Amino acid sequence: MSDFDSVARTWDENPMHMERSQAIALKMEAMLPLSKAMKALEYGAGTGILSFILSKQLGSIVMMDSSAEMVKVMAEKVADRNATNLVPVCLNLEHELPQQSFDLIFNQMVLHHIADVPSIFKKFYDMILPGGFLAIADLYPEDGSFHGEGFDGHLGFDPEKLKVLLLAVGFKNIDFEACYAVKRILEDGTPKSFPVFLITASK
Repeated sequence: MSDFDSVARTWDENPMHMERSQAIALKMEAMLPLSKAMKALEYGAGTGILSFILSKQLGSIVMMDSSAEMVKVMAEKVADRNATNLVPVCLNLEHELPQQSFDLIFNQMVLHHIADVPSIFKKFYDMILPGGFLAIADLYPEDGSFHGEGFDGHLGFDPEKLKVLLLAVGFKNIDFEACYAVKRILEDGTPKSFPVFLITASK
């Protein structure tokens, strides 16, 4: 069982997860022309908090995650709320590629877990329809204290460096803005704020 499988059932109990998703949704609405005509994909959707928030602004959303337990929670929420335009899918995009295209691909706090960022950007580009959009929310560079010892992912990102990678695979009209700050108490009792950006691009 993965770390995300083990926390799936209690994920929505943390009010910060909802607060963060609401802030990211507001920034997406400000930076992108969201519409009911759009077919979207949330990659690494977790329990689908962000997709549920955006479900009234978009036509349909495929909520993709590689954690089977997260997808189970999503499916239960879809059934409970009769959210017919939300479709949970269990798939690891790092190793598989769905035969679908989208007007919008978005994710939050997922990229720092992805080993090969240029490769996933290329997959996003190939899956987005001409004129479509990409939106990624993630951490600015941090000192490793966000996840703590043993984390083998990226310690946040410089958005300017991500912009270079996005341009290299063909994206254009790239913009980014700060959108939230995760506040945590470190193991030594020190409070720390971890700012989050939203970077958007078009194809």
